[in-house]
Formats: sequence, structure tokens, C-alpha cells
Amino acid sequence: MLPAVGRRGIGLAAMAVVGGLAVAGCHGTTVEKAGASSVFHLQTGECFHSPSGATTAGRTVHVDDVSPVPCTGAHDGEVFAVVTHPAAAGAAYPGDDALADFAAAECLQRFPVYTGAPYDGSDLDVASVRPDRRSWADRRDREVACVLYKKDSTLTGSRRQA
Repeated sequence: MLPAVGRRGIGLAAMAVVGGLAVAGCHGTTVEKAGASSVFHLQTGECFHSPSGATTAGRTVHVDDVSPVPCTGAHDGEVFAVVTHPAAAGAAYPGDDALADFAAAECLQRFPVYTGAPYDGSDLDVASVRPDRRSWADRRDREVACVLYKKDSTLTGSRRQA
């Protein structure tokens, strides 16, 4: 899956849900300890480690083994929004490009609300985790998770505005 271009000319990374792992709903609680999970079980404000720092821009990754961790420590990504695509349950898959465009627009709009700072002046990058064709059809998955991360680095502490 190719990355969509963000406003500052840096690619908005896309992490495709591989193997139909997505499920409708992001249910969970504040993370107190690490453990294997799916990124779709993380809620807005929760942090995680991904295999080999898999939030690298433009890469397609499996999301079945992200590890939720407390945001106070080092982590690879932080979920800053979860949005639902407006398509009805029986709607045809809109295509990778259309879904990437939807994710880019929604995530970039929510970035300053969560962080308190504009994306253009930030040291952070944005990735989206979105349904693939199979989870869209088989599981009626319509959720897009917006993730912030630092390219070639880990985060420490939450980036949520106080």
C-alpha cells in the first residue's frame, strides 16, 4: 500500500491490516502492563510497541502482535484517534486509495486536537491503520486508527495535550 502525501510533503504512513485481523470496535482500558494485542483493541490515548518498530512510514505490517505499554515509558506509537468510515455495513470496499485519502484527512484533522499543536510544525509523523478488503467485507470493519510516532525513534510520554 502506498503512503498518501501529508500536508508538509512527508508521506502519511499507512499500515494495512493484513490477514483480516481488524474487528469493529476498539475496546480496552488504560494499559498498566505490556502484553500481546491487536492495535484495534487499543483506545485513543493508548501506546504500544510494534514488531521491529513497524510504524515506519509506508510499510505494510501485521498488527496482530503489537504490545500495549504504558505511555510513560518508551513506545513506538500512540493511538490519537479512532474514526469510523461512513460507509454502510453492506457497502463495497471503496478501494485502497479512497480509504487512504479518508484516513489522511481524518487523522490530520484530529492531530492538533489531540496534541495541541499543528501537524506542520511537529516532530511527529502520522500513520493510519485501516481495514483491508477482506476485513471490510468479512468483518464489516469500518474503523481507522490514527497513530502518531517518531520516524527512526521511540516516543517517551504521551503526546496528548494536558
